[in-house]
Amino acid sequence: MSPAVITAIVPQLPSTCLESTSRFYRQKLGFREVGRYPDLLILKWEEQELQFWLATDASLAETSSCYVRVRGIEALYKAYAAIPDLLRAEHALAVRAWGMNEFYVLDPDGNLLKFGEAVPWEPDAGKLPEMPGFI
Repeated sequence: MSPAVITAIVPQLPSTCLESTSRFYRQKLGFREVGRYPDLLILKWEEQELQFWLATDASLAETSSCYVRVRGIEALYKAYAAIPDLLRAEHALAVRAWGMNEFYVLDPDGNLLKFGEAVPWEPDAGKLPEMPGFI
């Protein structure tokens, strides 16, 4: 018997309305819908998959998040910053204490998407940035 191999890890986030979730991710963030079932939505951005399950408790999304590693974060941030009411000032692009250049997006249900790209960082280079508040 051959050993098991993990081929992907796919986040599943709560959604109170799969239609509005799909519309937000397609129209604002550039995902495409590849599957819809009564209680599950499947979206893709290039080959990366993100799924949403239909939740009846709206508070679940307020504590859910997903980390999205990207290349070219400045270009992505600039594109998203051009979309009215998408980004909050407190979620702006910044180098974080853990060596990632990040910005954050909240979807309509309150799921937090953290977009990040690694930056060169030297521990002896000085004081670390402050930890941001997310919401």
